[in-house]
Amino acid sequence: MFVPVSSCAPAFERSTGGLNCSVGPSLARWKRAQHKNFSAVICSHRTSCVAKRILLLRRFFRMPQGFYTQCVVVLLRERVSMRKIAAAIDEYEPSDPLPATADWAIAGPSLIMDMDEETPGHLAIDLVDKPWPDDMQIDDADSAVRQAWSNGSFGPLTFPGSLQRSLEQLWVWDEGKEEVPQHTAFLRIRSSYILKTDENDAPLVPEEYEPFDELALITEVAAALTELPQAIAYFNPAGETIRNLEGMNQVIQESEDNDFPPLDLWANVRLYSLDDGFAAMDTVGNGQLDLPDVEALFFAEAYDFNDIDEMLRLITCHMVESDEPFEDGDTVQGPNGVTWVMHQQPDSISDPPRSVLRFLPQDDHELPAQYQPSAE
Repeated sequence: MFVPVSSCAPAFERSTGGLNCSVGPSLARWKRAQHKNFSAVICSHRTSCVAKRILLLRRFFRMPQGFYTQCVVVLLRERVSMRKIAAAIDEYEPSDPLPATADWAIAGPSLIMDMDEETPGHLAIDLVDKPWPDDMQIDDADSAVRQAWSNGSFGPLTFPGSLQRSLEQLWVWDEGKEEVPQHTAFLRIRSSYILKTDENDAPLVPEEYEPFDELALITEVAAALTELPQAIAYFNPAGETIRNLEGMNQVIQESEDNDFPPLDLWANVRLYSLDDGFAAMDTVGNGQLDLPDVEALFFAEAYDFNDIDEMLRLITCHMVESDEPFEDGDTVQGPNGVTWVMHQQPDSISDPPRSVLRFLPQDDHELPAQYQPSAE
């Protein structure tokens, strides 16, 4: 018996015996010509200071953290006045400007707006007149930036190095690799359900929390702010995605035309070279939707990257719509008609460190031992 996943991915179905995926037209339009330096895109982030990063993760990286449940960013060429920021989002009826906190890492001058009449949450839009602190100063135990990061002020799912990784894995806007590092300021758009409450034990999220709707709203506000002349790009630090205004509008339009979530704005699909001719592709950012990220490990020459990208997106979309979680041994009929088996893994191939659903093809290429699924 098949239960179709109708609106999100009509070619993707779940049955009592597993999952079947008919890979249709590519969404991300990967081209091997874009990956002439594919062998140089090495999965190196986890090999640099791994022990220190994991220790920091376990000590500080709790999800969700602090006051905020989501965070996206608009990178700016130069500072913009609060008056112009308010005018850009006037339809959302923002508050009068509020002063910055003593520590800029917590909040710069801000505007507050209600989510909607039925939701108790609020969005906070603040201006930071400094470049994005990508390393989060994690080597400095006394750093105010590190403390703010550990409290979720840069986003509850943000991990150090997110902007660098976003640029390394930016395949759709070549100029962005040069333009984005020129930013001198940024806007944070953050969501919270406890900004205006005096209750010490107030829940971080309401009982009927809907991360999908929340992320859609915060993205809509970010799109309006990206229209500012000073804006360079939209940046989602948890999903490690970057788009200029044109690219952002294109994703939104394609999402509306195809009745498909704008996942390209929320979660990146990344490509890494592994040993012995193997490759890994993964999603990063699914946690914003309370979903696990997905990895696929495969022999690089045996598959089209477009097809793997599509498979990862369809798996994510299935999880958005399905109430049944994946279990070890579930299968997907993926690219080239090959069956892919899912293994839950406590450690990802690449940063940020996180548990993932790892899919491995049942083909004639034996995965190197170091990438075989753990017994956990």
